[in-house]
Amino acid sequence: MASPAASSRFTPWETIDRRSNRRELFVRSLNQINSAFPQLTSVKSCAMLASGRGYLDLEFVCRCLPNVEKLTAVEPDADEMAAFKIRVAELLPNVSTDFCQETAQSWEGSDQPFDALLLFHCLCYIPQLERPALLKKVADNVVANGGLVFVLTSPCDLMNPSMCTTLMDRLGLPSFNVYDFVDGVQVCDMMTSVGFSACYQLPIEYQCDVAEPNDDVMSIFTVLSGDRLSLEKVRAAFREVIGNGKAIQHEMWLGVFEKP
Repeated sequence: MASPAASSRFTPWETIDRRSNRRELFVRSLNQINSAFPQLTSVKSCAMLASGRGYLDLEFVCRCLPNVEKLTAVEPDADEMAAFKIRVAELLPNVSTDFCQETAQSWEGSDQPFDALLLFHCLCYIPQLERPALLKKVADNVVANGGLVFVLTSPCDLMNPSMCTTLMDRLGLPSFNVYDFVDGVQVCDMMTSVGFSACYQLPIEYQCDVAEPNDDVMSIFTVLSGDRLSLEKVRAAFREVIGNGKAIQHEMWLGVFEKP
């Protein structure tokens, strides 16, 4: 996650937030989470791995953890961490904070386990061979008994690819090479294998506006290519795959796991 490609991964998220109803639908889904887990009002401590700027992480904390007292964020990118600190100061001025500028893999945890842990768009940036060790650390040292882990990811069905996946393939940017996607089944298998109980799953579908002018959308793919692809080439592939479509359908998946 410390590579240049990983550092630039936040530009796409900013564009998606401007262009889509992702945040709105995510926030709406949190009503279901609060209803399903009334114990969230008792959460005093929360950690976030690969927090980025906290676009959705802080929405979750503000709306689902009303009594949180301690917040720890782990993020390797200095610019993203700086932006995250500003948002925390604005949204949660009375919460004790700990900011760790490092990767989720290198972070050793805290002196005390946490009541809640957020893995929002985190696992897809962890190499597959490193995920078991990370999740074992989470189970053994990070989450308290009875604590909850919230995993948010963007599934990718390679057998029935989305328009975005097809476009990336057409551009020579296979999604499973750029972002190592994990779906709900994989997440459940990984989490239960280290001792967590799977207790809730929620798909969240949203739309991303791709109507012109859309150079901001096109630039996502030039960034993901390491600037190898020109905007002209991206536009040509976009017209071929998307045609005259004005929106692309996307999906997120939210899973909740409890430590016995």
